Amino acid sequence: MSAGLVRLNPFSHAWGVTVESNIIPVPTRVTRSSGIAANFLCDTVAYMLGFDAKGKPERAKQAFRACAELHRRILGDVADPSAAAVLAFFSQEPQWGTARRLMGDKAWESAVTMNFVLQYDDGEHVVFIDDCIAVQEAWNAYYDREDADGDDALSCSLVSGEPVVPAKIHPKIKGVTGAQSSGASLISFNAPAFCSYGLEQNENASMSKREAYEYTTTLNTLLADRDRVQRIGDDTVVSWARCGEPAYADVFGGTVFNRWRINGQTEQSSGGLEETTVKAATKSLAQGRPYDFDGIHLAPDEEFHVLALSPNSARLSVRFYLTNTFGAFARNIERHYRDLEIRRPKYDTTTFMSTWRLLNQTIRPQSKNAKVSSEMAGSVMKAILNGTPYPTSLINAVEIRINAEHDVSPDKAAIIKAYYLRKTTNEQFKEVLQVDIKEDSDYVPYVLGRLFSVYEQIQRAAIPNINTTIKDKYFTSAAATPARIFPILGDLAAKHMRKTWQSKGYKVKLEKALGELTDKVGDRYPSRLSLEERGAFQLGYYHENQQRFNKTRNEDNDVQGADND
Repeated sequence: MSAGLVRLNPFSHAWGVTVESNIIPVPTRVTRSSGIAANFLCDTVAYMLGFDAKGKPERAKQAFRACAELHRRILGDVADPSAAAVLAFFSQEPQWGTARRLMGDKAWESAVTMNFVLQYDDGEHVVFIDDCIAVQEAWNAYYDREDADGDDALSCSLVSGEPVVPAKIHPKIKGVTGAQSSGASLISFNAPAFCSYGLEQNENASMSKREAYEYTTTLNTLLADRDRVQRIGDDTVVSWARCGEPAYADVFGGTVFNRWRINGQTEQSSGGLEETTVKAATKSLAQGRPYDFDGIHLAPDEEFHVLALSPNSARLSVRFYLTNTFGAFARNIERHYRDLEIRRPKYDTTTFMSTWRLLNQTIRPQSKNAKVSSEMAGSVMKAILNGTPYPTSLINAVEIRINAEHDVSPDKAAIIKAYYLRKTTNEQFKEVLQVDIKEDSDYVPYVLGRLFSVYEQIQRAAIPNINTTIKDKYFTSAAATPARIFPILGDLAAKHMRKTWQSKGYKVKLEKALGELTDKVGDRYPSRLSLEERGAFQLGYYHENQQRFNKTRNEDNDVQGADND
């Protein structure tokens, strides 16, 4: 095309178009459901050239005329050569035939499925028309006054507090897992029950079209960056720093979701950080000291935001939205991992128990249908980031799994310890909420858990290669009603002690441990233990087991007796 005229370039996206690795910003797109609605400066072949690509030639002509009218309304008073060129272009009949001839049949076949962006050729340079300042100003003026209907249409914006013409429909949010792929609304009123004072649709949550566009565009941009989007349960979590530096979100993802690399392998997804980097960054920021990450200076006082969006049919709901300094979040996260710290078997090298791993302790392992509760997952995440008590639903779910499995795994023991560190007011219980065993504790529920472990050790030593122990039969009932079960366990232990053992030294050690623990309990067992006391019982059982497994002793001590019935 000659100088001073419009050029059209076809691209595969409606906005954020990529050309030679650069992003072309284009004006806000309209939401189309039915009918004809034109976009400014960028649209399909039907609107830009009036070409029939869907077997509806008359509709394509109407679309072209609507697009021409839109550009005349916006650019009619603009004294700029590029604006004049656009008006001249749309003053003619549809020119798809000329475009097809210039592009060639093969290129045209691909172009008809794309969107076209307008450019201006002044004979020396070719520029995108939406880069022209005068055109931008004309669009902004049109966008701000569109749909205005006098002073009666104004209402107070919830965002700025200024009088605005409220947008009745907000753009949709895309990229939330579980929501519709075409996008879902974060703010939406579509029934009379949701409306009040004669206001319709989103007039009930008043904000201007520009404000609605800004928050939805920002969210869509954040959600499009999949390397920085996290999942927690069914919720999609995005985070950002006020300064806009993405390194904050990278470090946050590493600390909370454990997206780091171990020996070069990323634990959860690509782009993870080294574990040592995560530890160093969290420790430094938690102590209020800046941290340099990949040449970026991370400041502990930087304002940081975390948003969790939950899908719900065609709408989205906010599971939580938290704002604090980055250093404060780091302190709460560090405290969370400190609370979860517990003595583990030698083969378990876990340093940070990730959030997804913690939540998986609440469901049946290896079950295809088991699903973590979204409500609980969101509540756990809020507790981690705010440094508040964990939700009761967490300990209830863990207790159900312990009762079903008749065992206390290291991860479940860590959860018990962390939960009650923030919850209990019982000073005796607080004394045993430690990384390792508290041997001098007289707290009866804790001692009973240790005693149960000793009873089990005695049974295993007396009956080698046993498949089902007292843990499988009595663990849950012993933790709930000790007075009914422990006399039975005591009688069984006495019988087991009378058997012949290969290791007399091991027998003496267990007999001594049994005597010390029974002396602490006395001859009166509690008739029933509360949920909190059961937690102490389970923690005592776990601590005693780890004390046995990890302590330094002759390996022969583990050899069990033979020829026992």
